[in-house]
Amino acid sequence: MPFSGVLFLLLTLAIALPKPARALDHRLPQAPSAILTTARSVHDLPRQQAARALPVRLRAVVTYYDPYIDARRGALFVHDSSGGVFVSLPAQPILPLKPGSEVELTGITEVGDYAPIVDRVHLQLIGQSSLPQSARSATLTQLLSGSEDCAWVQVEGRVHQVRLTPNNVTLEIATFQGSLAAISLRQPGVDYNSLVDATILIRGNAAPIFDRKAQMVGVHLFFPSLRQVKVIQAPPPDPFAIPPVPISQLLHFSPNVTTPPRVHVRGRVTLRWPDGLLCIQQGTDSLCMLTTGGPNVSVGDSIDVIGFPTIRGFIPTLENATIRLGGSVLPAAPKPVTAGEMFNGDYDSRLVRIDAELIGRDLTAEKPTLLLRSGDVLFSAALPGLPGRDQWFSWKDGSLLRITGICALHVDSLATSANEGRLRPDSIKLLLNSTENIQILHAPSWWTPQHALKAFSFAVFMACIALAWIFVLRRQVEQQTEALRDSKERLRHLSEHDALTNLPNRILLNDRLRVALQRAQRFESCLGLLLVDVDGFKAVNDSLGHLAGDRVLCAVAARLTGCVRATDTVARMGGDEFIVLLPDLRIAFEAEMIAAKIVASVSLPIEIAQTQTAVTVSIGVTVYPDGGTDMESMLQAADLALYLAKERGKNGFQVYKPNMARVGESTATSQAKSHAQLPVLGS
Repeated sequence: MPFSGVLFLLLTLAIALPKPARALDHRLPQAPSAILTTARSVHDLPRQQAARALPVRLRAVVTYYDPYIDARRGALFVHDSSGGVFVSLPAQPILPLKPGSEVELTGITEVGDYAPIVDRVHLQLIGQSSLPQSARSATLTQLLSGSEDCAWVQVEGRVHQVRLTPNNVTLEIATFQGSLAAISLRQPGVDYNSLVDATILIRGNAAPIFDRKAQMVGVHLFFPSLRQVKVIQAPPPDPFAIPPVPISQLLHFSPNVTTPPRVHVRGRVTLRWPDGLLCIQQGTDSLCMLTTGGPNVSVGDSIDVIGFPTIRGFIPTLENATIRLGGSVLPAAPKPVTAGEMFNGDYDSRLVRIDAELIGRDLTAEKPTLLLRSGDVLFSAALPGLPGRDQWFSWKDGSLLRITGICALHVDSLATSANEGRLRPDSIKLLLNSTENIQILHAPSWWTPQHALKAFSFAVFMACIALAWIFVLRRQVEQQTEALRDSKERLRHLSEHDALTNLPNRILLNDRLRVALQRAQRFESCLGLLLVDVDGFKAVNDSLGHLAGDRVLCAVAARLTGCVRATDTVARMGGDEFIVLLPDLRIAFEAEMIAAKIVASVSLPIEIAQTQTAVTVSIGVTVYPDGGTDMESMLQAADLALYLAKERGKNGFQVYKPNMARVGESTATSQAKSHAQLPVLGS
């Protein structure tokens, strides 16, 4: 049979993951008229209705499938004639779905992180179709309104940056209204960086960026592959071959340009910080930017820079800048200025020199920052890191310093916007390459307020020595009290946990089961109890020894814990017998699903002393209230179901029914539930 035929017959995924209990009722409505049959009818549900787990049946085309983008689940967008909707899938297993695959799915509605989605999906591949032939052109404003959520849209823009991860690729696209990210699965052997500076028309599913309150705070696109990317204008083969432009001409008026292309500028380095901040100067013109690649350069080097002109904080800069050692540029000499001249705004990003008095340090700043005064003007100077920390603290307040650095303006946005448009600075910071850019012109007397404070502090310290023994004694008492508290906690843990597997024992289980029964009775919810017994464990002990048997029990305990939720309890009753408590189940069938998961997990080989050992388990399953309304009756019901599971061949589970009896009574045997199997793909 051809491979496509095998997929057609076998590719059916039944997804029913256990989820935490919710206050909302998730039972499916029984009325056939309540079934939603179009993508748009699901997506446009109010949140209150989507939370009711309404049944969904769709026949649609896959427009995007990505099992890697979200650690919680796989991302699947499907599209029919009404529109698109998001479908939640487990991250594993990875399904052989491709863009254009035609699928038939059933599931239920869920609120989703932003808009309603389809959850708990049963998926069947019908065949291969094609992606939607047409897509609505959307602007960034329309996408940010949320009206195009999940829709198949097309956006035109210029690629500014490409970010690659092992599984995904992200294109940062600049449009005339702003930037957005377009995400796709990474295809091997594709040179995505060749798209930088290309003007493209891209098609994909619009998707929101949201916060924890389900509020939309941004938008991005998911596009299936480069087949949905049409290059309208290709970038130049070598961006450094573009003729360099003067820094003074960046962001000048240019009609009919919506997204400026990448430019090439040339200058001499005046500032280089380890975090990527770079400033260059070209004659009397200068520019600062964050760089993303290129060789290591030092202050004074002549370099070429390519990047996209943009504005940050009312200051021109280059975005996604890349550097290369380049052509000759005249050396940049610092310009002697006063604080008043810097406030005029004509020296932004330029290398300047100023004399100022040190008045303090900003200890809250991310980088070492000096507070300075020149005349009546206050400003600051920042260093790139901590290598000069000792010298930074050794400078005395009141020292007269000569500082050489890059003038960085902070613009008063309100005053700038409210007036004729000319830049209105409200503060200045000098960016320094190192402490070598600071020269001490005059140091004040040693006896400063700081030193006086140190002398006073020393006197207080000597006075406090007389009381030190009180604090030492108090510390000893606290340590002894803490030791007694820790000892009590260890004794309590030992009394409630099994020494071999560190699982809860019967004492702790009885306490948690009693609480779970009270909650189930009060809220009329489901409660599951699984009695697990290792099949043929005596043979393992006899053949491999008791030490190997202990390791097998520990491995089984670990697999049981891995198959349940964090709110469930796995306890060891003794020997090779375990109990699993499943409180707050939405439906009784979830207990059977977890039992099937445990049977499959434990049956995998266990490596003991470089030997593969296989064991199986038999499980008795009972749920409240069918298995009883108290602890004793539920344990008896689980024990009876376990006995029947053993009689039916082991390596499986048996669900208790109220009219069930021991094997040997023919009427009860005929009513017992047949041996459970793992879910099988297919209808």
